[in-house]
Amino acid sequence: MELYRLLQQQGFGSRKECRKLVEYGLVDLNGETEYNWRRELAPGDIHSLQVDGTPWALLPEPFYLLLHKPAGYETSHKPIHNPSVYRLLPQQMVNLGVSAVGRLDVDTTGLLLFSTDGQFVHALTSPKKDVPKHYRVTTKHPVSAELLARLREGVLLHDEQETLAADSAEQVGEYLLDMAITQGKYHQVKRMVAAAGNRVEQLHRLALGSLALGDLPEGAWRLLAADELAALGFASPQV
Repeated sequence: MELYRLLQQQGFGSRKECRKLVEYGLVDLNGETEYNWRRELAPGDIHSLQVDGTPWALLPEPFYLLLHKPAGYETSHKPIHNPSVYRLLPQQMVNLGVSAVGRLDVDTTGLLLFSTDGQFVHALTSPKKDVPKHYRVTTKHPVSAELLARLREGVLLHDEQETLAADSAEQVGEYLLDMAITQGKYHQVKRMVAAAGNRVEQLHRLALGSLALGDLPEGAWRLLAADELAALGFASPQV
């Protein structure tokens, strides 16, 4: 593959823009500035790549990543009142059409997945897949045994025909509970807690399926490892 095509596939712009990056001496390949945008590259030829002074690790296709979403960001390419969560990702990824797997409310923090694999996005957001989503909920009033029981047994939400029950609901502090759901209704956790007689003050997603947020810093992202993808039923892509 020619160098400029590789840069294009990595989201650095159009063919013309990628050619100019090389011609202007902005691409360092294996520690040396490369000026030949037609240079042919085999898969094992690239040991290091730097574009406009910034190191770049080659993205596989498709790629999958996990972000620790902070509060104050909208999960939308066209946000209305707050910055887009896509600002937290490299522009190259946005150029390649990466999409969020579901949404988190603007004030909700925690684990949010992204991918360029439409099948992956659909598989993890389809209500038929029953992928559990685990949240830590900070409540306005103390957590009670009655609240936990109602969440586990199911509550009827406005405009819903059937009750919705939490897969699990456990107290972890006076004003804290861990709760898991498999559905994905609009504001579901907040509405369920309200219907059960309390109020959500803060909501944080801890895990989705077998993927846990772990100690990833707020605002940071990382690519999913091969074993994490395998646990979700997806093969690891190749660069």
